[in-house]
Amino acid sequence: MAFVYLPDLRGDEEDWVIRVRVCRMWESISTKDGSLLSMDMILADEKENLMHAALRKHLVPRFKHRLTEGHVYELRNVKVSTNTYPYRPLASSSRLLFLATTEVRPLGEEGAAIPRYGFQFVDHATLRGRADDVTTLSDIVGCYCGFGEVEVVGAGYRKWDIRIFTDYSVTSTVTLWGKLGELFDPALYAGDGGPYVIVVSSVTVKTFQGALNFATTSGSRIYVNPDIDHISSIKERFSALSPRVVAIEGPSVAKLPPEEAMFVNRMTVESLVNATCAGELKVDAVTLKATITAINNNYGWYYVSCKSCVRKAVLKEGVYVCNACDKTVDYPLTLFRVNVQVEDPTGSTTVVLFNAAVERLLDVSARKIVNAMAPGDTSVPAELQPLLGREFVFKLKLNKYNLVDGLQDYGVSAVYTPLAELESAHAKKTLEAAGNDVAGSPTDDANVAEGDKKRKRKLTHVVKDAAEDGSGTS
Repeated sequence: MAFVYLPDLRGDEEDWVIRVRVCRMWESISTKDGSLLSMDMILADEKENLMHAALRKHLVPRFKHRLTEGHVYELRNVKVSTNTYPYRPLASSSRLLFLATTEVRPLGEEGAAIPRYGFQFVDHATLRGRADDVTTLSDIVGCYCGFGEVEVVGAGYRKWDIRIFTDYSVTSTVTLWGKLGELFDPALYAGDGGPYVIVVSSVTVKTFQGALNFATTSGSRIYVNPDIDHISSIKERFSALSPRVVAIEGPSVAKLPPEEAMFVNRMTVESLVNATCAGELKVDAVTLKATITAINNNYGWYYVSCKSCVRKAVLKEGVYVCNACDKTVDYPLTLFRVNVQVEDPTGSTTVVLFNAAVERLLDVSARKIVNAMAPGDTSVPAELQPLLGREFVFKLKLNKYNLVDGLQDYGVSAVYTPLAELESAHAKKTLEAAGNDVAGSPTDDANVAEGDKKRKRKLTHVVKDAAEDGSGTS
């Protein structure tokens, strides 16, 4: 049977043959118990038609390892049904279902004509019509122009807000939930290489004070400057505007001066390692004063990144390839990722310094160092040696691997130079708090801060009671 295009599929037959690319693929997870509901994907054919497809959970083990995001396949024996559930990733209610009898045949060059990306952009009026309605999700596009910090809300859910200047000339906030927020590194897009056009797929739309805001779902992906004509034209327009990337100011993002920020949730190495290993730490950002004693080069000191999705690019047959984008990377980024051992009087641990921090400390780029090294040289370069023996205050951004799995290699989000007079004042304040029977150790500011809050709440309660019974004094 000859293959057909996606719009020609009908629900009264199952022996269809189609040639499609899996543009993106994700797991739909129940928010009630965390169980797998289905494996979903967006398919595209040669005429750029899109269709939502799904593997029901009992078929996931059969097909999961036979399908790869970005690859092209010939599918035989599939069924089309009507999707009556909310959170549809496309405007159409049609959904292709894999069957137990579905045949999957990978296509090589035969599928080269099928586009890599499958987005369904809509105008501003349509987005407003979808506001506060989760029937249909939306793909949005805009120029990256702002970022916030990771926040923990509700029952430990993590989110990260970024801002985009949309193609309809409005600034909107996009909330990145979970891993999407952890993977997005704003430091990579703060330089002069912009504008950076960001596409976020399958988002919900909400209104706040009349403005449209967006939030990611389990089906969302982030793409930076994807290589498609529509994005190229938008990028040209934004090049003339040159929006500047700035930090998002807001009540949930405390903007502290460095002399205060370096003492927020201050911990020692021992208290940090013990708390994360025991799964007892309740905050995702702490500070640690320690000295760099060694550079661990087991996994290298830099990595080559895809500029579009910011994931690691691998060298294959002389060219760099991004497996996530399924394409060659013409202009890869060379970025620092330095794993160092640090020590304080209580013990030692490992932290990871990323590109922005290392460039500021050493005033040199990873690319410049790599270009000066002999081919195949994997040793630690002399340019990194000045880090050894230096004492810093590290602001650590803790993630699931630290807080849940109890692993070390804590990611560093900021580096400060400790000042003797400030450290002395902080130590004195901590000892005074400890002398007042505040819960927690003198060296654990996370516990001290919590103890201060408890003491203040208790004092307020006592004063209120005294005033009510008339026995209080002024």
